[in-house]
Amino acid sequence: MKPPRRSVQRNERGVVIIWSAFFMLMMLGFVALGIDVAKVMATRTELQNAADAAALAGASALDLNSGQIMPDSAVMRAQYTASGNKAFVDGPVSVTLLAADVQVDAAERTVRVTVRRNDATDGSMITHVAQVLGITKVDVNATATAKADRTCEQCEKMVPMGAVPPVGQQNFQVGCNNSYVLKRGGGNSVAPGNYLALDFPECDEGPCAGMPTTGANTFRCLLEHGYGCCIRIGQVIQTEPGNMAGPTRQGLDARWDADTDRRQNICYSDYRGNGNRVVNVPIITPIGNGRVQVTVTGLAAFFLTQRPPGNGDISAEFIHEVVPGTGGGGCNSTVFTIRLIE
Repeated sequence: MKPPRRSVQRNERGVVIIWSAFFMLMMLGFVALGIDVAKVMATRTELQNAADAAALAGASALDLNSGQIMPDSAVMRAQYTASGNKAFVDGPVSVTLLAADVQVDAAERTVRVTVRRNDATDGSMITHVAQVLGITKVDVNATATAKADRTCEQCEKMVPMGAVPPVGQQNFQVGCNNSYVLKRGGGNSVAPGNYLALDFPECDEGPCAGMPTTGANTFRCLLEHGYGCCIRIGQVIQTEPGNMAGPTRQGLDARWDADTDRRQNICYSDYRGNGNRVVNVPIITPIGNGRVQVTVTGLAAFFLTQRPPGNGDISAEFIHEVVPGTGGGGCNSTVFTIRLIE
């Protein structure tokens, strides 16, 4: 005898309730996965940004005389930079970088940083929906390694003046008392027709893109804005004969006026400007007569201590500098580049 139709419907209704509850539980799990995984990914990205910035800051702690990273300064710089970043715990919280998580190899000029969200720092990342499944927090971390190298190729701020080490010296000396001539004034050529001006190769980048490689207008533009392409150690370039007193004064005056610190007769250690008075130039082999070829033997940075004179020598204080470029340990360069390698 068949059961009443009404009884069958009641039994099926109970099964639907069970399946609905199971389905809702699965949906809750997917919601938890979506919300909390997204938060984990966002936290991971924030920590990676903090790690990248901290590693680069640590690698900038160079002893420019020895060419090695100073470990104590590297740790301090990395921690300070990391603290300027935020990542999720429950909400966004400033990052705390432990000194033990900054590994410095002074000789190799590398700094490895590990930034964490766990109970040893500011706490693990707090979940939301996943707490229903018993997952209340998640540990998240990110690592980055930065390296400082002597710059073999420089692609920013290069100006067409050549630095030649003084006779009997292989290198320039750091310090406000040491001033070096980057371009000779009228009647003071280093060789007939040459005043330490250079002719950079044609370049299709930067403010002076498309201009002829030679001439007063190009020289003035490059002095003001810098070369838009790269100059590398070992490259052979030509000299730019002629004094070009007017273009020299105009180009360097424009550079000087664009700086936020225009005080004269100050040392680089007292300088508080935006960097326009820092000029990066090739170190070159001695110059001969007329338009001749010279070889780039190094890269160096100098600071303009005085507004350029009308037709006199352009002198500057030798400094070290950290700039974008291509690194390499074997380069004869006083300019360093910092890059992330991991």
